[in-house]
This record gives sequence, C-alpha cells and structure tokens, in this order.
Amino acid sequence: MSKRPTATQRVAIRLIGWVLGLFSLLLFFGLVDLSVPLFYGSRPEFYANYLIETGWGVLFTFFVGLPMCVLGARPTWTSAALVVAAAGVAVAVAGLAAGQPGQLLISAVLLVAAAAVSMLDRGARVAESARSDVANDVPVVRDGFRERMPQLALALIALPPAIVYATGMIQAARSGMPAPDYTWDFDHYPVQAASALVIPLATAALAVRLPGWRAMTLLVASGTAWFGVISIVFPDHFGSWGVLWGWISVAWAVALGVLVLFARGLPRGRPAGAE
Repeated sequence: MSKRPTATQRVAIRLIGWVLGLFSLLLFFGLVDLSVPLFYGSRPEFYANYLIETGWGVLFTFFVGLPMCVLGARPTWTSAALVVAAAGVAVAVAGLAAGQPGQLLISAVLLVAAAAVSMLDRGARVAESARSDVANDVPVVRDGFRERMPQLALALIALPPAIVYATGMIQAARSGMPAPDYTWDFDHYPVQAASALVIPLATAALAVRLPGWRAMTLLVASGTAWFGVISIVFPDHFGSWGVLWGWISVAWAVALGVLVLFARGLPRGRPAGAE
C-alpha cells in the first residue's frame, strides 16, 4: 500500500482544505482584517483597532486559511493540519481563560478539520511504515532529535512573551475594556490572545517534520513577521507588540526562516546497534 493518500482520500482532503481555507480567508475575514492597516486608513472607525483587526487576520490567514488551502492543493502536505490544530488549541485555551466558551465553536471546527485530515492520511502512512520495516527484517531506530532541537528551542523562546501578551488580551476580554470588536459575534480579544499563543505551539508541532513542514514553518515565520512589522509602524495602538518587541519578533521570524531553509533532513532510520 502506498503511503500517499488514495484518490478518494485526496478528494476528501482537498474538499476540507478548500472549503475551510476559503471560508477563513474570505467569509471569516482573514484577508480583510489582515489588510485593515493597509487599505482602511481613511476609515476612522478602524484606526484604533488596527492591531486587533490584524491579530484576527494573522490567525485566520497564516495559521488557518492558507494552510487549509495548501491542503486543498497538496493533500499530502499534512504538516498543514498541525498548524490548524495548533490554532484550534490556542483559541480553546484563550477562550476558556477569557470566560467565553462560545470561542470553543471556532476551536472545535479547526480541531475537527485537522483531525479529519490526519485520519484520512494516517492509515496509508502507518501501513507503509510497517511494510517497510517488515521487509527490511531489521529493527529500525528512528531518531533525529538533534535536528529538531533548534526549532524546538525557538518555540521555547517564543513561549514566555506569547503567554504574557495573551494574558493582557484575556484580561481585556474579561473586563470588556477597551470596548471589544466583534466578527460573527466572536470577541476579537480571545482570538488576539490565540494569535500569539499559536506561534510557539505551531513552531513546536512542525518540528515533527511531516510532509510540507518547511513551507508551513515559513508561513508561521511570515505571520509572526507581519504582526511584528505592523506593531513597529503602530506602536501606540492597543494590542501592539511595540517597537522593541516588534523588532524582536521580526528577528525571531527571520531566524526561524533561515533555520528552515538550511535545515538538514532527518535520518531515515538505521539498524539498531549501528554506530
């Protein structure tokens, strides 16, 4: 059995990818909110919320919409499902911490979509792995932790500032001050918190290096850099990372991108006991 999804599996993954991806980018305003600081400067009602709009746009563009569209185009790139799952976990944590269980609806959709893609793909990969090991008739040791360490280290570095930032957004959600913005009746503040939490979560998950991990990690870096640049340009807006942390986030994103572009591949496996 091939480790690639069957034709039926590919169609199912493509359908899930395109439907959720385009919905997130268009109807759920991922691209629209991402572009608010660029194209809505003449509308004063958006000015104060530039960074809050951008956070929604970053999450539903770089961490949901684009990864799902990638699955629609390349159904074997299952690393995209890890990014979406990380977004689902981040929204769930932020929503519960903010006392807004309604946010779990967003989380559930993301996690179910990611799980469906993984289940459609997993059977073929497990069968192929088992067949290969039996055919070799030699115990195989899978390793590569050393190769994963730099990316895991960057995820760990990003975690504390993400938690600090998310805590501030959760406090804003609980207090209702400043007055929150809403999309489809969902408060932006928990999503804003999730847009920070998802960065270390997705970076760590992608260190597993499933197919498509390089492109997905570059998406994570791009989303981080985007918000960092907008924070530098609008440092005094509520929700901004500020100039210093904006530059730090851009530097972190560049480091992640360089790491991915020049990363060595993982060992394919070696006979047990081999040096």
